[in-house]
Amino acid sequence: MKIMFAGMLLLGLLAEAGHAGEMYQDQGYKLVGGVNHFYRISGEGETFIVLHGGPGMYHDELYPFFQDFAKTHRVIFYDQRGNGRSVMETIDSSNFTIDLMVEDLEGLRQAFGIDKLNIIGHSWGGLLAMYYTAKYPSNVKRLITVDSAPVNTRLLILSYENQISRFSENEWKYLQGLWESEAYLAGDPDVHNEAMRLSEGSIFYNKEMIDTYMDAAAFNADTARNAVALNDLSRDMKLNITVQDGLSKITCPTLIMQGTHDFIVPESSQLAHQLIVNSEVVFIEGSGHYPYIENPVDFFAALNSFIERTQ
Repeated sequence: MKIMFAGMLLLGLLAEAGHAGEMYQDQGYKLVGGVNHFYRISGEGETFIVLHGGPGMYHDELYPFFQDFAKTHRVIFYDQRGNGRSVMETIDSSNFTIDLMVEDLEGLRQAFGIDKLNIIGHSWGGLLAMYYTAKYPSNVKRLITVDSAPVNTRLLILSYENQISRFSENEWKYLQGLWESEAYLAGDPDVHNEAMRLSEGSIFYNKEMIDTYMDAAAFNADTARNAVALNDLSRDMKLNITVQDGLSKITCPTLIMQGTHDFIVPESSQLAHQLIVNSEVVFIEGSGHYPYIENPVDFFAALNSFIERTQ
């Protein structure tokens, strides 16, 4: 869930890099739902599938930071439809919906031959994970959300307002100018990366870690154009978040993780915890929206503890 959508959402409402030490195993494409989904797999052991944020981002923002986890687990990353390298010739409201993304995940479960999924969803990916688990509760062994997008639009708006309050007036105007510029709308990766450095910098508690994030997640010409194509559709999705209504259907062990300094209001994690019967909440100290980057020691200790307790 990126602030590049936050500004446009609130305005509307209110008027392949390699990384040292990676455990490469396999990569390729799976044709699911009429879309060639790019995937990458690391490690061996019990399988976990990881869902990236956005929409408009891609698995690269997670991949390098889960390589230690992949020493003891098989981790599947993929780019959601229309995101990253899962390119679509045309993208519109008929072929880019939550329902289709849920069915994509179900199709990938079948394509990889997985009986029950262990899902780790970050930001927007956490919301997608909850939508999927609410529809296919018997197909999920464990659900883990990490700084998930809020479970309703009201809390999303409060979260974006919280994020915007972290900017000075001049910073916010400059960022809006980048988003509205011809170069940004044409998919210029340099302008996209400048905007992302500013926007994501506001949601890191440890500001020095933004460089580490950018090394992994920086846009190229293709991914920047994809992000532009998805922008309006993403905004429309976030104006109609309905997952809260289905959370009572989720019965698998669920871990809700959030950085103590995240821009997502803590009420969202607390509400999800109240509505998901077999859930627990862990707040990761010293981190904002990216606890697996900012405080990996505590983050992965909590994650591994949960996995061990729910075998």
